[in-house]
Amino acid sequence: MGRRWSVGLLWLALLAGPAAANETLEPELREIERLGYAAHWRESDERIQALADRQDELSREQRQRLEYVRLRNLGIAGRLEEAVEGFDRLLREEMPAKLKVKAFSTAASIAANLEDWTMAFTWLGEALSYVPEVPDDAPRVLGMASYLHSLVGETDKARELALRGLTMVEESGDQRAICHALSDLALAEELVGKHAESGRLRRRQMEVCDEAGDRIFSANARYGVGKMLAAQGRPEEGLAWVRQAQADFEESGFEAGAWSARLVVAECLIATDRELDHAHDLLVDALRYYRERDSQIAVAEAERLLADLAEHRGDPVQALRHLKGAAAASEAAERAARERQLAYLQVEFDTRLKERQIALLEAEKELAALQVTATRRRQWLLAAGVVALLATALLLVVLLHRAFLERRRYRWQSERDSLTGLLNYQQVRRLGQEAFARAHGNGRPFTAIVLDIDWFKEVNDRYGHAAGDEALRALGGWIAEVVEGRGIAGRSGGDEFTILLEGTEEDAGALLDRLRARMEAVSVFGQTVHFSISAGICQDRDSNGTLEHLVHEADQALYRAKYAGRDRTVCAGDTAPQAGGGGLVVVGSGIEFGRHISERCLSEIREAQVVFCLTDPFSLAMVQGLRPDAINLGAYYAEGKDRRITYREIDDAIMAQVRAGKRVCAVFYGHPGVFADVPHAVIRKARAEGIRARMEPGISAEACLYADLGIDPGRRGVQSMEATHFLHYDRVPDTAGLVLLWQVALSGDLSCSRFHPEREGLQALVDRLLRWYPADHEVILYEAARLPIQEPRIERLALQALPDAHYEEYTTLVIPPLGDLEPVDATGPAATGTAG
Repeated sequence: MGRRWSVGLLWLALLAGPAAANETLEPELREIERLGYAAHWRESDERIQALADRQDELSREQRQRLEYVRLRNLGIAGRLEEAVEGFDRLLREEMPAKLKVKAFSTAASIAANLEDWTMAFTWLGEALSYVPEVPDDAPRVLGMASYLHSLVGETDKARELALRGLTMVEESGDQRAICHALSDLALAEELVGKHAESGRLRRRQMEVCDEAGDRIFSANARYGVGKMLAAQGRPEEGLAWVRQAQADFEESGFEAGAWSARLVVAECLIATDRELDHAHDLLVDALRYYRERDSQIAVAEAERLLADLAEHRGDPVQALRHLKGAAAASEAAERAARERQLAYLQVEFDTRLKERQIALLEAEKELAALQVTATRRRQWLLAAGVVALLATALLLVVLLHRAFLERRRYRWQSERDSLTGLLNYQQVRRLGQEAFARAHGNGRPFTAIVLDIDWFKEVNDRYGHAAGDEALRALGGWIAEVVEGRGIAGRSGGDEFTILLEGTEEDAGALLDRLRARMEAVSVFGQTVHFSISAGICQDRDSNGTLEHLVHEADQALYRAKYAGRDRTVCAGDTAPQAGGGGLVVVGSGIEFGRHISERCLSEIREAQVVFCLTDPFSLAMVQGLRPDAINLGAYYAEGKDRRITYREIDDAIMAQVRAGKRVCAVFYGHPGVFADVPHAVIRKARAEGIRARMEPGISAEACLYADLGIDPGRRGVQSMEATHFLHYDRVPDTAGLVLLWQVALSGDLSCSRFHPEREGLQALVDRLLRWYPADHEVILYEAARLPIQEPRIERLALQALPDAHYEEYTTLVIPPLGDLEPVDATGPAATGTAG
């Protein structure tokens, strides 16, 4: 690598803040990441080692964050191969998008410094694909893209990307991000020869990075200023800057940056005719360092400077020897540059045009070489032309053959699951549709099998994801053996597999018997993992049926097998009652489904035969992602329709399935038992008919309210009522405590048909509250956040301003206490008690 790329390792310092966590070790993790920011990577590593024995106490995301910091530190320490291997393993895991994009960006930088260009550009492409999910990290990815584009000669594109990144971070005001973006743009300007502009950016970078406390990037800025001054013929000034940068790099442990700075120090010493022996030692050491790392541009630069030094000392023989070494290294660097460009093109283009463009590039190089040879040796023009044509033809044949093999490999990869080698979900459905149509046309039976591993999550949690992957890989191999071309087998996703075959349910059952007989325990890292499978079978018995319906019925039979105890096969047509019979469970989705839904509730949703859902659109979409057959109860609502009629219609729909002996799960927004009519009604009805029914709690809006407003209801007490109930009944608020009025937008709506606020109802509510509270008493309009990316609404205003405020159907009115608590009369009964 050359000096231009060595400084690229500065990308390793781009580490964003961690996601919030409640574990007791979270402060230590944050400190480890902070030390990485401050370039104290050695101390960061020591703290990571200290946590080695406590890995089991960390969540998966925390372990991934810790591993990311460790791998980044390896890159800074120059252990690039270990870092790349580690990132290759880490990036195969599922992780939050924000951490994923950081890991891809850092890994791409390290791969580039290791000159694994295919891997570098592949990881860069992955990082760019995540940018829409984490726009805050877009500047970091743009900077990384700018750096790699500069390495393949796309300098204008590199400058454009860096400028876009700087514009984005300047709007955010994040000093550390601005520091990094200025470094990217300065490097891009330097590569297009705009040294003055680069110097101006470097000076600004220095100020911003110093303020942000980023020592490596501050040193990088000083290095850039010194290098620019040396290039402008001002070596005396440049020397001081670069020596300071070298010292900062060495103190921070950033080896690549320190060696780049030593080259410029030597260059300045030679130009000023000072400390020539020291310059010679620096260059000899740098030459050895860069040769060990096969960094040809840096080798060429060191050889050129040694030649200048030898000439300066009047030693032409040594000068000539070093110039030859510089020429050889430059030629090797040019070859490496061509390899980089080819790698870039191979990743950038995945169509036949890519192969043709690469073939043309190779042919043009060969023809250019032949043209130079022809110019030198005109007498061999005809022979050289024939040789060139033959070489070009051979090259094209080789490339076409290679393209054919690559297309075949890509086709195989696009149709197969990478872990098990079985067909992927799309191919199973495509080939299955053709086989299904043939079976219908020939009047032959057709059967679908859906199976998965029992307690697969527990396998992952107990033995690790490597054990889970090995179980999936082994099961995929056994499925391929027992199917043996007699059907279509593939992995549907996760631990679920689908098998389609022309045959009856009996044939499918026999196949599963052979599969179970073939299964055995797998060993991973010295651990023996035993597992079983459950399966559902459905034979097509309807000439008008569809493959999707057939697979769905097999999937439902799989759920029945799970519910009946696992490690068994259930046919869709089986009429025997399942263990325990039907029943009803009502679960809460919480206010934010992704954060609040419990594992038990998720299990109930997955295992139920029928799922009803009455939630917000976001939660509904997530439930239907788990259960595409989930029934949306929101369809029963209509503008102007009495909600009491809607509630009874929903009751009837749920109870119809419960009475049919089905295992029913009803999912309701928030806590299903808080301000909810239907959940309590259907549970009462089911129990009255002797049917098992229960409720799983959820996170309510009231629970979120206490957390978001920082209110402890135990301090002053709380009175919680529905607004219309308060307005139309003789209820007296406890002004010394907290008062919550729910569904305030619908105040006064006795028709139960309104969905929007009316000013008259709100004014009536205010008039009633003015009996106990002053008009200027500060109240709060609260709306819980329904997505992690949202903020709760907390609007403070005077009581008298309520009629003119904005409301949603779910807006809550929070009335803080008025005045101080009055103690019980000392002569009363409480005088003999003790304070709690």
